[in-house]
Amino acid sequence: VNPLCAYTTYSNVRPHPYIHTHHKNMGQSPSSPSNAISTTPTASASSNMATPAASKASDDLASKCPIKSTGKDSTPYLRSLCPVAPKSEAPALESPPSSVPSKSSSDASSNGNGGQVYNVYSQPIDPKNQMPVHANNLPSSNQSSKLSTERESSTIPKGGTDTGTWTYPSPQMFWNSINRKQKVDTTTEADIPAVVAIHNNMNETTWKKVVEWEELQGHKDPKLEKFIGRPMDLSPKARFKSMLMGHPLPFDRHDWTVLRPDGERVRYVIDYYYDESLASTAPNSGMVSKHDHGKIECIMVDVRPAADSLSTTYARAVKMPMAIRAGETKFKPLPMYPSEEMKKQKGESERTWDSIIGKKATPAVVGEEERIRIKKSLEKIKTDCKSLQKAMDNCSSDNECAKASLALTMCMARIGCPLQHGAFRAVLDKGEDDKVDKALEVVVECVGNLEAKANGANGE
Repeated sequence: VNPLCAYTTYSNVRPHPYIHTHHKNMGQSPSSPSNAISTTPTASASSNMATPAASKASDDLASKCPIKSTGKDSTPYLRSLCPVAPKSEAPALESPPSSVPSKSSSDASSNGNGGQVYNVYSQPIDPKNQMPVHANNLPSSNQSSKLSTERESSTIPKGGTDTGTWTYPSPQMFWNSINRKQKVDTTTEADIPAVVAIHNNMNETTWKKVVEWEELQGHKDPKLEKFIGRPMDLSPKARFKSMLMGHPLPFDRHDWTVLRPDGERVRYVIDYYYDESLASTAPNSGMVSKHDHGKIECIMVDVRPAADSLSTTYARAVKMPMAIRAGETKFKPLPMYPSEEMKKQKGESERTWDSIIGKKATPAVVGEEERIRIKKSLEKIKTDCKSLQKAMDNCSSDNECAKASLALTMCMARIGCPLQHGAFRAVLDKGEDDKVDKALEVVVECVGNLEAKANGANGE
């Protein structure tokens, strides 16, 4: 990362226009020879197997993945080879995938099965933060460098607990989220630690401002009960500032629900703005502590209680302005009028807004260095996995073809997708049955994309 001032929230991960990375120009590789091993090996005509959808490291893996004969093709059949209970099909929310889980009248949707809530990716989610219940800390299929799976605890008290606080996503979880939503663009694994650090820092800054509002209204020890990202919903204040004062649009919006000690719930609206003129050019400028309030000058946070009641409306219109004039609060509101530098950035903010509304997917770009690595891996696969390809070509039954497909896929993954291969083996070795299915899916997707990436495509 060359001087980075990047920020994106975990509940609204998308390519931020201010993550600056540089890549070499991508070239084209010659077409693979016709006798090369395919990255999607197929079984013979006598088999119903269409693509490899599982992985196998050695014969000992076969004992962990007992073969079950079925007449079904592809992924569902091969996944049944591993001892993982099948997931029930969950209905998605009735809206297209967006950069954040959609918000309905009840902030979620359920399938009627015990009230379980799901997001648009059919994953069970926690209504309090609109994020998957089962955090995915496994490497993604297009990942080439290892990322930390360690999660940092925030200082933000969690509603519904006595002493608990919210926990931030790990760098690996963050990377998986932007990959799942196809919002990677030119962001690389090397960028993620700084992005996560800024994410955590800005959340702490936001909470600090919430507490200042609460103290002004005579409420101590508030807790954050739940939050939701609403990047596609301009707040009335943001719209007013943009239309009448020429202020850039915010790049994100959150609604936080605060729980007071007396049980009262108050909604806060947060707009996040970016000022490129204040971005730091210092190396590692994004590696900030969550306690470094004000360190990220290029990101500004507008925090205020929603005008949902007479008391919050009075606090915004009268109480806070008077307290500021009297020096009775440390709260510093954002100016209503933009600076001259900010005015110049209005057009860029509107283009960013248009990309959010259009839900434009930006898959990962394959860099030249990674493309060359994959090309070399494919050459090695042709020699090291040749016998397994032959076994795949000559198999005659579902059972035989499944074993051959598993063996060939794992051989290819070991060479071309070492990170994903290692993660899958680790899951098996640890007996983490609840993660086998996902780890398997990642391995298969990585193998299936090798040839496209070697030719300079994104593999999407």
